[in-house]
Parts: sequence; structure tokens; C-alpha cells
Amino acid sequence: MKKILVIFMLSFVFLTGKIYSQIALSYYPFQSVLSVSSNTDKLLWADLRIETNTFFSNINLEFNAMVNLKRTDWVNYYSGLGINVNPFYGLEDLPFTNGTVLCAGVRIKPVQKHKNLQVVFELSPYFNKYFDGGMVRTLLGISYNL
Repeated sequence: MKKILVIFMLSFVFLTGKIYSQIALSYYPFQSVLSVSSNTDKLLWADLRIETNTFFSNINLEFNAMVNLKRTDWVNYYSGLGINVNPFYGLEDLPFTNGTVLCAGVRIKPVQKHKNLQVVFELSPYFNKYFDGGMVRTLLGISYNL
């Protein structure tokens, strides 16, 4: 599992370095998740999500590699794969990796004069690291490409 984590993180760094022209900040208020992404209008982009409104020892990070399936002036449809980790678990001799995430979402650009402002809706099934349990998560938020 550590090899998969290293490969995924290196892929994330590669994608972020390759796609550095813009950064998008997103906030999902109902789930208390803050997201920093590379340029979400490119074919391939990377996403780092941080759970807010929690104790430091329970902060989960999620690294996602995304691909835009269809891009138009009004909407982008995307899909991706991610890994959910807790960096503080390693200090307590607990497993670093929490699970795996599949993402499928839409980024709607409701104001044509301000295409950088986007409404985001996503379905992201989450599987624990043993793939014997999980849940379907939904995210609704707002994003802005800087």
C-alpha cells in the first residue's frame, strides 16, 4: 500500500507541476471541505482537499487526479481517482491511508462574464483501505479559478 501511496503522490506532484498556470480554490460548506486545485479547465488537473471544522489529529487530506471528460463554455464534466490519508495517524502508529475515492462531477459556470466563478457538484464514492466498506459522498460548493 505504501508503494501505491508513493506512486500516487508523485503523480500528484507531476500533474501539479505540469499544470501550474492557474489555481482554483473551492469550498464545500455543507461538508466543511476546502480544496486547492490546479487549473480545472485543462484536460488533466490535480486536487488537494482538506477537511476543516475538525480536531488537528482528525484532519484528513485527499489527493485526487482528475480528467475533464467534456469541456464547454458553460460546464465541465470530470472524473477522477483519489486517495484519502491522515498525516497525524503516523505519529500514533495508526495506518496512514484511510481509503480510496472515485470522483464524478460537474463544474457549472453560471455567469458568462465571470467564467472563473463556478458551482461544483460531485458524487464521490469512498472505499475504506480494505474495500470492505464505504459510502457515497456528495459535495456541493463554490469554486473560483485564480
